[in-house]
Amino acid sequence: MNTQALGVEYYLAGMRAALDDLPPNEVAEIMEDVEAHVAELSTELGENETLEQRLGSPEQYAQELRQAAGYPPRTERLPVTTKKQLVTRPRVAAWGLAIATAVTLLAGTAVLRQSAILLLPAVLLVLSLALVHDRGPAQQEIMDLPETRKIQQWLTPEEGTPGERALTYLKSLQPAWWLVRAGLLGLGAVLLASRDILGFLFIAGIAVLSVFAGPRAKVDRRWLWFSLPASALAVGLLFQVIDVTANNLAYSPSRQVYQPPAMQSYENVYAYDENGKLLTNVLLYDQDGNPINAPRQYYGCHGDDPQPMIPANRYPRPKIDYENGTCYTVAPSVVAPSSTESTPPSSSGSAPSSSVAPTSVSPSK
Repeated sequence: MNTQALGVEYYLAGMRAALDDLPPNEVAEIMEDVEAHVAELSTELGENETLEQRLGSPEQYAQELRQAAGYPPRTERLPVTTKKQLVTRPRVAAWGLAIATAVTLLAGTAVLRQSAILLLPAVLLVLSLALVHDRGPAQQEIMDLPETRKIQQWLTPEEGTPGERALTYLKSLQPAWWLVRAGLLGLGAVLLASRDILGFLFIAGIAVLSVFAGPRAKVDRRWLWFSLPASALAVGLLFQVIDVTANNLAYSPSRQVYQPPAMQSYENVYAYDENGKLLTNVLLYDQDGNPINAPRQYYGCHGDDPQPMIPANRYPRPKIDYENGTCYTVAPSVVAPSSTESTPPSSSGSAPSSSVAPTSVSPSK
C-alpha cells in the first residue's frame, strides 16, 4: 500500500472516530459519500500538500458533515469497562469470507461432476456479507481487525526489497488475471453446457460478472465477497481440467502399450517327405532340444485304464475313440505338394484320393 493510500485511510479512520457516537448505519451513510471524494481529492494534491491542508483535520471535516446532515453535536461516549467482544459482526463476516473462499476452491475441483456443490459456499457468502453490507464500501471495521492487519503487514514488505518488487509486479498483472479468470470460468460453463443447463447458466453468469467485479473491488470492498470466491472457483476449475486432460492422455489409444498379435495355435501337424508321403509318429523338437508340444494332452484309449500319455510332441496327433478304445491317425483334408510342384495345394471339402488309411497306433511309453 503506497503512502497516498495510507494517508487516505488514516484520514478516513479519524473521521469515523469523530462520528462514532452516531449509530453505525448513519456513520456508514455519511462515509459512503465521503470516501470516494477524499480518495479523488488525494490524487490532486501537490507534492508536499496534505489532506489536512485541503479539508482541515478529520475531526473538523466530520463536524462539518455532521452539521450539514442535520445531526446533533458530538456527545462524548462513556468509557467502556466491559470486556471486548471476540465474536462481532465484522469478524464473523471476515471469517465467513475466508471459509467460503476455501470451500469454493475445493468445490471448483468437482464442479464439472456436480455443479450443485457451489450452493454451499454461495450461502456462506450471502450470510457473511449481509452482516456488514451496511458498513459502507471501505469496510473499515473489517480492515481494523487484528487478523486483517497482520495480512496487510505480510502483503506490505519494505520498499526496495525483492518481496516488494515481486508484489508490485503481481499487482500489475491483476487486469490480466481478471481476463484469465473469466476465461477459465467460461471454459467450465462450456464443459457443463451439454449436460447441466442450470450449472452452465450459473457459472456463465459468474464469468461475466467477474470481469466487472475485479476493478470494482478495489474501491468497494464489498465486492470482495464475490471476487475472491470467483478467483478460487477459477483455480479449482483449472486443477480439474488439468486432471481430466492428464487422464485422457494416459488412457489414449494412441499411447497404449502395443499389443503384439496373438500367435496362431495348431491342434495338429502333418509332416510329408520329399515324395509327398505322409509321415507318422514324427517327434518335433525346437533348436534347444525341447519338445514342440501340441496344446492338448492325449491320454490312453481305454477310458479309465491307466495307460501312459501319448507324447505331446508326436505328430500327427491320433484321434481317440473312447467308445471302442482305439487310437487312429486321420489324414489331412489338404493334399500335400510333391517336390516337383510349384503351385500351392488346393483345398477340398472331401478327403483326398491318396489319403492315408486309418492306422492303429499304440500309446507310447
